[in-house]
Amino acid sequence: NTFLQQIKNRKATLEKLNQKNATSPQATTENQIVSTQQLLDESNRASKVALAALEKVTQRVFREMDRFKHSVDAEMRLLYVNHARVQVDYSRQLDVEWNKLLPNGGDVGGVNGRVGGSGSGVDDGVLSKEAEMLMI
Repeated sequence: NTFLQQIKNRKATLEKLNQKNATSPQATTENQIVSTQQLLDESNRASKVALAALEKVTQRVFREMDRFKHSVDAEMRLLYVNHARVQVDYSRQLDVEWNKLLPNGGDVGGVNGRVGGSGSGVDDGVLSKEAEMLMI
């Protein structure tokens, strides 16, 4: 913003000097016009250099943000899988404790006399692996 303001100010100054020179030409005004034009050209070059630096930094920031998003995504997926494993383990422990409290696998609304688990006779470890793959 500073570069653009500087260019704007120097253009305004150059325009005023050109108007002054048009009404009453003087050698000092000519020198001021040349000097102001050089300053304006210098400001334009500095602005272009700053813009190139900004573009370079912007691209680097975007690359870093993409890298960060991918690493966070991988960490979040791992966190979800680990959470699902904890829930499966807790469910198994709860099933064991209920089976201790209810002798002979008394039916309390579970499937095939079981309170937890799938009740399908299929190993719950296989089901948890399938569920884990679906989450990934």
